[in-house]
Amino acid sequence: MDLVELDNLKDAIVGLPGVTGLSTEQRKRLTIAVELVANPSIIFMDEPTSSLDARAAAIVMRTVRNTVDTGQTVVCTIYLPSIDIFEAFDELLLMKRGGQVIYSGPLGRNSRKIIEYFEAIPGIPKIKEKYNPATWMLEASSVAAEVRLGIDFAEHYKSSSLHQVQTNTCTKQSSSERVECTSTGNKRPLFHITIFSAQFGAIPILPIEAVVDLLEKPRLQPREDVLHLSLQPLWLDQFSGRDNTGDLTTIIGAMYAAVLFVGINNCQTVQPVVAIERTVFYREKAAGMYSALPYAMAQCILWWASNGQCINSFGSFLYYISFLYFTYYGMMTVSITPNHQVASILAATFYALFNLFSGFFIPRLKIPKWWIWYYWICQLAWTVYGLIVSQYGDVTDPITVPGMKNSTTVQW
Repeated sequence: MDLVELDNLKDAIVGLPGVTGLSTEQRKRLTIAVELVANPSIIFMDEPTSSLDARAAAIVMRTVRNTVDTGQTVVCTIYLPSIDIFEAFDELLLMKRGGQVIYSGPLGRNSRKIIEYFEAIPGIPKIKEKYNPATWMLEASSVAAEVRLGIDFAEHYKSSSLHQVQTNTCTKQSSSERVECTSTGNKRPLFHITIFSAQFGAIPILPIEAVVDLLEKPRLQPREDVLHLSLQPLWLDQFSGRDNTGDLTTIIGAMYAAVLFVGINNCQTVQPVVAIERTVFYREKAAGMYSALPYAMAQCILWWASNGQCINSFGSFLYYISFLYFTYYGMMTVSITPNHQVASILAATFYALFNLFSGFFIPRLKIPKWWIWYYWICQLAWTVYGLIVSQYGDVTDPITVPGMKNSTTVQW
């Protein structure tokens, strides 16, 4: 944390880019810190100063320079760097289109090495005073300059003494550090001693990360509270009477609406959260930190610790499942789509099917035979059926039904 100058933010929440938490340059420094934890021999950075202003770019490059001073090798790609950023590097590898090397060697103090190299080429103009060496270098080695001078900079570099020095240096290092390899070597991943360290070693850590992640999302709860409060007036009709089919239909409709809209809210709420967690999971899985199995086990442990004690009967278990399947549909749609915007469009298809085959708008007996199979696999239909049966399945009070005499609630 001291190395990347984030010690004063050690207790801060990372948050979402452009919304909350750390700024862009702080996130870049945090990314560098995460990579430094593994103590790699080489760190590759792709345009670490992109999308940053001059001050933020200077802070990031100071972090990179601090990293190099510890003995790490840092390889960066830089797009149109300023003078200060360009001269913060020790060596430069310049290539033209096609991957051909134009220059590979030290920059020197105030970029004198590379300036002397290009100024030695006949026809290359001298650099102006206080002119950016990076800009001058790109202008001097452009395709237009090659055509104007009638020279191939790649061939010129190959015939230069600098190329010979670099070749000899690489040959000596590769000879002294050569490692004998056989075709029957160990094919296990090199970043873990055994596969089990990656599979199960992270289980004690992942629930803690999940708890911290949940604490970062307090904005989700108010949305659900407002929806639940808005549905409360629907239940006031339950106390106005149930002497006719209209009253019962209103009450059943309130139960249906509560289950449907709360479920849709759960589905839509979980989609952006899962999309963010999927990005983190893919990154950490690619780094070999853990696989899908310990991640799933950690999520189950966290869920059981927070909700498992409340489930003390089979009925309570069904209560949780009635609201969780919408959440699981939201997670599934995110998993099979590139982002949560597309997942929301796909989820709308399930909402329409749930609405049609729930048995409320179209009773089961009126559903066509070639579609009745979807009624039997529709989770919302079973939820609504269970609510109706549990509330009115044993009520024998008389009820007014048009066209019927002496009918009771349970018969209707």
